[in-house]
Amino acid sequence: MERERGGLFDYRILGPLEVVCGGEPVAVTAPKERDLLVLLLLRADQVVPAEDLIDGLWGDAPPTTARTTLQNYIKRLRHVLRSAGCDGDVLATRPGGYVLLLEHAVLDLREFDRLTAAAAEAAERGDDAAASARLGAALALWRGDALAGSRAEQLTQVEAPRLDDSRMAAFEQRIEAELRLGRHTAVLVDIESAIARNPLRERLYGQLMLALYRCGRRGEALSAYQRARAKLVGELGLEPGPELHALHRRVLADDPALLDPRPRRTASAGAADGTPVPSRQHALPAQLPASTAVFTGRTDALRRLDMLLPVGGDETSGAVRIGLVTGQAGAGKTSLAVHWGHRRRDRFPDGQLYVNLRGHSAGRPLRPLDALSGFLQAFGVPAQHIPAEESRAAALYRSLCTGKRILVVLDNARSAEHVRPLFPGHSECLVLVTSRDSLAGLVARDAAVPMPLGVLEPAEAEKLLLHMIGEARGRAEREAVAELTAACAYLPLAIGITAADLAVHPDRSIADQVARLAGDTLSALQVPGDEESAVRSILDMSYVTLEQPAARLFRLLGLVPGPDVPLPAAAALAGVALPIASELLARLTRTHLLEEHAPDRYAFHDLLRAYALERCEEVDGPRERAAALERLHDWYLGSVDTAVRMFQPEAVRLPVEHGGRGLAFPDTQDAIAWLDAERANTVALVQRATDPESWRFAWSLADALRPYMMRRAYAADWLAVASAGLAAAEADGNPAGQAAAHRSLSSAYLNRSDYEKSTFHDDRALELYRRTGSAQGQAATHNSLSLALWYGGRLEEALVHSRRGADLCRVTGFRLGEAISVGNLGAILHELGRLAEAEDRLVEARELYQGLSLPTALSITVRNLGAVLHDRGQPRRAVEHLEAAASTQRELALHTDLAFTLFWLATASVQAGDRSAALDHIEQGFELATGELRAESYLHTGRALLSQSLGNHDVALRHFRQAAELARRCDARTPELRALTGLAESSLRLGRHGEAAEHAKTARALATASGYRVFAARSLALLAELDLARGGFERAERRARRVLDIQTEAGHPIGRAEALLVLGHALRQAGDEEGTLRAWAQALEVYESLGAGRRHEVRALMGR
Repeated sequence: MERERGGLFDYRILGPLEVVCGGEPVAVTAPKERDLLVLLLLRADQVVPAEDLIDGLWGDAPPTTARTTLQNYIKRLRHVLRSAGCDGDVLATRPGGYVLLLEHAVLDLREFDRLTAAAAEAAERGDDAAASARLGAALALWRGDALAGSRAEQLTQVEAPRLDDSRMAAFEQRIEAELRLGRHTAVLVDIESAIARNPLRERLYGQLMLALYRCGRRGEALSAYQRARAKLVGELGLEPGPELHALHRRVLADDPALLDPRPRRTASAGAADGTPVPSRQHALPAQLPASTAVFTGRTDALRRLDMLLPVGGDETSGAVRIGLVTGQAGAGKTSLAVHWGHRRRDRFPDGQLYVNLRGHSAGRPLRPLDALSGFLQAFGVPAQHIPAEESRAAALYRSLCTGKRILVVLDNARSAEHVRPLFPGHSECLVLVTSRDSLAGLVARDAAVPMPLGVLEPAEAEKLLLHMIGEARGRAEREAVAELTAACAYLPLAIGITAADLAVHPDRSIADQVARLAGDTLSALQVPGDEESAVRSILDMSYVTLEQPAARLFRLLGLVPGPDVPLPAAAALAGVALPIASELLARLTRTHLLEEHAPDRYAFHDLLRAYALERCEEVDGPRERAAALERLHDWYLGSVDTAVRMFQPEAVRLPVEHGGRGLAFPDTQDAIAWLDAERANTVALVQRATDPESWRFAWSLADALRPYMMRRAYAADWLAVASAGLAAAEADGNPAGQAAAHRSLSSAYLNRSDYEKSTFHDDRALELYRRTGSAQGQAATHNSLSLALWYGGRLEEALVHSRRGADLCRVTGFRLGEAISVGNLGAILHELGRLAEAEDRLVEARELYQGLSLPTALSITVRNLGAVLHDRGQPRRAVEHLEAAASTQRELALHTDLAFTLFWLATASVQAGDRSAALDHIEQGFELATGELRAESYLHTGRALLSQSLGNHDVALRHFRQAAELARRCDARTPELRALTGLAESSLRLGRHGEAAEHAKTARALATASGYRVFAARSLALLAELDLARGGFERAERRARRVLDIQTEAGHPIGRAEALLVLGHALRQAGDEEGTLRAWAQALEVYESLGAGRRHEVRALMGR
């Protein structure tokens, strides 16, 4: 009888030929037909000429009836495939030959080629961890020697050796990637095993030598060379090749370069404290600002900076090198450091980091934590995994710098304490610090090399001025040029400003400029040798030449607390139209009072900012200053409000009052890009709004930013904004603002897996919402609280709060809140093992979200529903839901959500026996989940389940351990329990009963304490299997019956079938054959209904 049609064919030739359809083996027994199928598979989807097939089957001695015999083989093979359930004519006749079509089939060789190609691409990008993972997955497809069991000479003498060689090449490439990652100890056993099977491959001996040398086993590395030489000479009469010989010489010479694997850090590596490090290998930090267009002189300073560079073998000795450039404001410290950094960039191939610490700005200096966050982002660390504590952020930063040659420029430092957390820990890095202060502590304690920077030499100053105003103009007034540079105190900043003033007044002579400067009333206050007074005189002269509107804008810009200001914000600040603001800013830029460091974004030198603020306080009264700030605040509040509503219109937020000011955005991407660009400014605005008139703005903006902070998960900025918002709301005595700030802090701590602090802030928010009578606020907080309790493993409490939230939402007609509450309720019921209830609630939530047209939330709910359906034994419906969720998440670029969905799709594929699809889902998931610890834990579990299905329990254990470690790192109970039960099962299958019992007992205790009934039952079932292995069939029977009751009540058919399987074994040991067969028959019925599971095993037990 033919099987049901439409099953996926799985052809396997990386080992003995196997054909599987829908999880069932397909028998191709005749040797010639097996060889024929292999020949067609090797050229799948291509027409293979009949002559080639005849040659492949019979070689040089085909029978006279070869063509007719071939046609008969084709017919019989076609019949076998059709009987197995294939759709259409997969083995088709074409002019001159035949073609085997793989449209509805998978071939392990093709998957092997895909994975090795992907590994090559990853290695090219520098992602060695991804390359190693893909090569490991490719090698896991092999089940023995290629084409084992084939008889045709073409296959055994040509094709099989070719395939086996590609296998060894992939193995060697994986070892290379592991060595580059610094994992030399871990690969030793693998290399030795490979050499035992392939004793003439020189590359393997080279890898062994390198691994041994890096393990400190130099003598064994040299011995490995002698082994290789003896083997090659003895069997082939050949000396080792030049590469192996050269490596031998380097080991003899103790070449220190051999010890440096130059690991290229990726997501699967980790920092010293266990924090994940990034996989954005393409993004080497390159943060140096553009070098100044005109740089002259400073020859001695540049030479002293060059002396900081390591010479010869000095590169790995001592602590990190620190250069300390000090000097007065305007001396050109930043220009020198940046110019030298660009000039010597080739000496720092791993990147250049730069930060303006704003140590002498009018506002507060940049915190070391903020600088570290910027550096970590430049390294590609996902925002949600940038630590919010300075010490942990610094530790991660030092880990990322280890083994790299990086230049770190710390500009405008206030003190030694300001910069010490920003020092790398590796001597190959170089740090340049600039400061107005001497920072003697850095010299005494940190061995910084002091480099005081004075004013320019007169000749250098004159050359700079001539560069800026033109040689021809300067030659005509040589004496005036000398007088003007002297009047500028030979300071580059002052020279630049006065040169810009001359540039916009081409009719003015240089002598006139000198006279104007000498006639400035403030210059009379200048003390000889007081260069800062000279700068002030220059600034005064440039300022007084400004027309009133430009001068007013210049002054008001001094009020802006952020690092820069965009054109529309400047227009709002001044209360003028955009074209007018643009012209005024251009005027300020031409006079060098302002810098346009990016298109339509403007910044001050800190000295100029201080001057502008001083002028503003002198000229503009308190009312005018307050009005300007109010306009700026309204513009930012309106823009943030509009941007957030573009991507999360449903967010529960406080009403925003902004007078209709602000930007409009064409689409969500532009809105988020604008928020990204303005993040530092908005954080500064909230933190600096400390006067009573600004309190309301501060807590309003903090609340408006909450959905953005949730989306981007910048931990340090999120906590800073929410804390500042809370302080402002408390100072303002506004309970609604306080409640909103507590909710934001709760979400920030939840994102960091700090469930205790999250619940503390939710409790405070709930108390405030009750006091104000806000039912919506209470409902939203109950929802938030349920998440923190759920993730923290307190399921029953989480269930209570979800229900309270849902009830409040129904009473108030808050449909969005109701959808969130009911969706959370369904997910928590799933964890509790109440699957029927979970399905009902998730169906209800799906309908609510469909009515609200919220695709993101809907996709998560549909995914959760698919997971419940999977556990309820409805695989087809489960896959339909999961694929629908995945489609939406791909379309909306919801990468982390999609990674979780792909885990469930992989799990469903494993259960259906479609290992190729499962592997594909898992690989895609890992590419999306970089840095998201919970998602990575789930995906490692998925990979372990796939390995279990292949019988590779050693590999499964490795992935289950990684999954458990990742889950513990983010304190995520569910993935930890999945990993623990997986560890118990694979340990049991390998006969490691002690380890299995330990994992199962740990899982059971954890699951029972937190209310995870299904996991508690699963661990109890494993303990029952262990009882059986030790002869304790009576206790095994009791435990199996208890598991059966739990899984039946939960509506978990797979768990029920597994309990019945164990129960049958227990009854057989007790001598109850009738009970045994009854239990197994019930288990088989469940497995057959699912079309998956251990049905073949049960059939074999029953003799079917």
